[in-house]
Amino acid sequence: MSRDEAMEQALDALRELEPNDRKLVFKTMKKERWAQEAEIKEEAQQLPNSHWSKKHLLERIPDPANDGYEQRIYVPEFTFMGVGNQPDFGEIYLTFYPSKWTIELKSLKVYKDGFRDALASYERLANVIYDDLMEIYEPRRLRLVMRLRPRGGISSVITIDSDWAVRGGSEEFTDWKHSADSPDPLGGHEGVPAAPGRDLNRTTTATV
Repeated sequence: MSRDEAMEQALDALRELEPNDRKLVFKTMKKERWAQEAEIKEEAQQLPNSHWSKKHLLERIPDPANDGYEQRIYVPEFTFMGVGNQPDFGEIYLTFYPSKWTIELKSLKVYKDGFRDALASYERLANVIYDDLMEIYEPRRLRLVMRLRPRGGISSVITIDSDWAVRGGSEEFTDWKHSADSPDPLGGHEGVPAAPGRDLNRTTTATV
């Protein structure tokens, strides 16, 4: 039986039912769909972060400078499905101190678009992206700020900094100690003075 034939047969069966019985059928189907989505969500929560990794999409180029510099990258549109299977929208701000490698921005655009169908929380994806960038580029420092756009009157921000001791850092820069994490994509973080220990010679800014 073809798909069209099966649908026509199902419609004929529904037409023979009383209106209240048809409502009961649709209600039962909706409950089954919710149960299936809940099962998929629960299974996804058990997966390791590596399951969501898109690091194969990232490309790196040798750092063209031997002296230190800070690169700030702004991703104004980051979309993913979220755990509720509804599109979520956010922004990503990267503060990047290169070591041997720097980021190839075209590949970063392809990389961030690779998460559009990801059925995962933004807390998880922030950590996945942080881990991918640290592994591929091995930066001297990486600071990631992900801001989720408001939904239901609430917005939220996730920040991860490789300088933190809890992330294996040596707390060399310490600018984050005074940060309220109100990111300004072009000017850094609002109200944050330059780090006393920062020996960087110049700053570059890019938007993906």
